[in-house]
Amino acid sequence: MPDIGAQLRKARQERGWTLETLSVRSGLSTGFLSQVERDQSTLSIVSLAAICHALDLPMDRLFTSSGPLLRGPDRVTPAAEQLRIQIGDSAVAYRYLSPQLPAAPIEELLIAEFPAGARQEATPHEGEELGYILAGALTLWVGDEEHALAVGDSYRIASRERHEYRAGRSGARILMAVTERFIDAAPVPAPRRARKSAAGETSRPRERKEPRRATT
Repeated sequence: MPDIGAQLRKARQERGWTLETLSVRSGLSTGFLSQVERDQSTLSIVSLAAICHALDLPMDRLFTSSGPLLRGPDRVTPAAEQLRIQIGDSAVAYRYLSPQLPAAPIEELLIAEFPAGARQEATPHEGEELGYILAGALTLWVGDEEHALAVGDSYRIASRERHEYRAGRSGARILMAVTERFIDAAPVPAPRRARKSAAGETSRPRERKEPRRATT
């Protein structure tokens, strides 16, 4: 693959843009963009996306991946099959646990900690659920399907589907992202407003005075 800096510089020049123009359109500094074009700075996937969106340039021309980018979401994605992306010769790599995120926003991000052999009975709920096995092992049932998951594996299910879990002999720790809010924050009481007298003067609530202590 030709170096990324040269490709970005060529795309910018073909549009007749200066570095200042690209800076305004991408939100990145001219100094950083200049270093990128000279291959003197490492690109993250975030900064590459900003540049490619500004230039209307397909991102997949500028990185290598371990598989197709636009495949549909799988029920379970073993660690060895998760999509890996590397930008140029950068030492930084990215691993996608799910090809696509749900359309609904993620409401809660939590870690579920199951002791050895613990089982969570089927409890359907709204939205979608994404999980990543941090430690231990987990058996996941979705309807009539059974999946054995190990560290590094991930899953994605429609939460309304009947699903349940059982932790392995050493328990399991699962990073979960769900699109349903389980716990609502307690409402914050509104501050007390100052009252106005008939004359229009503002009076504040009286402070409670402590009773005087008797002296001997």
